[in-house]
Amino acid sequence: MKKLFLIWIITFLHVNLLASELTSLQIYQKASELEKSGNFEEAMKWYKKAASISLHVKDEESIIVFGKNNIESYENNATNETLEQIIFSNFDIQAYQANYLMPFTYDFDKRDGRKQSETKFQLSFKKPLAKNFLGLQETLYLGYTQTSWWQTSQSSAPFRESNYRPEIFIEFPYLHEKTALKAYSIGLLHESNGRDGLSSRSWNRIYLKGIFQYNGLFITPRAWYRLPEDKKTNINDTHGDDNHDIHNYLGYGDLKITLPYKKSLFNLLIRNNLRFESTNKGAYEFDWTFPIPWINDLYGYFYYFNGYGESLIDYDKKMEKVGFGFSITR
Repeated sequence: MKKLFLIWIITFLHVNLLASELTSLQIYQKASELEKSGNFEEAMKWYKKAASISLHVKDEESIIVFGKNNIESYENNATNETLEQIIFSNFDIQAYQANYLMPFTYDFDKRDGRKQSETKFQLSFKKPLAKNFLGLQETLYLGYTQTSWWQTSQSSAPFRESNYRPEIFIEFPYLHEKTALKAYSIGLLHESNGRDGLSSRSWNRIYLKGIFQYNGLFITPRAWYRLPEDKKTNINDTHGDDNHDIHNYLGYGDLKITLPYKKSLFNLLIRNNLRFESTNKGAYEFDWTFPIPWINDLYGYFYYFNGYGESLIDYDKKMEKVGFGFSITR
């Protein structure tokens, strides 16, 4: 495992060092070759690098133009790239899952210790760490998602619950033509709520996910295996299983169906433990993002949830919720 880790680190550094020495024309040619091979995502990144290099203005005073500011450049290309990162805050961090703020959500049932209305928001991003180190046009990502429930309708406005989901995954494009499968990924996902004692919740999963496109729909099935943990011997134990029966409620996978229609995007997420009679548990979650007139890159957001597992603390409680707000990514 250590040898494999060193191999992709060396490969990643080598590719980036080579890229820094390439001319804009060479980078453009490489991007064109990637585009012709069908690897559009990688091609766009090389086109972006070519455009970035072409923005450097080299005259007798050796000046780089960044917006309204003229900043003296350095002879070393790697140093100039560092300078661009500082000014543009460009560290190749990408949106991952939806980033939204719902000032209003409503739980249709009354529950002890909380108001039925609250605020919910989510932050999610991913960072590519290495590319094509296996020779399959794959990308290794580090991802992080945080979802929080905020009791803004209470006088003290406490945060009721936050769920943290760091993960690492490899995404493989499926480059064969005329197939519904477009990509697949393998990942390791940790999820916890950062609390202790009786309120502690956490679990770890290995998952396999596929992305299919069929008649305008994107269909994303995901199956997971929960990594086993020892049971806790007492409530003060900081190690062990906080929620040994979570699979009875969240099952062993989920299915996401996405429909882009004009400027709207519809998502339906379905979970079920595939059991029968009274032991059958599941959930479905629907969201709709739509453009807001005269506002760019900000979308209206509608949310509906029915079932188990809306949050870790409530994984074994059935609830029905609706929410309204805004999304900056989708």
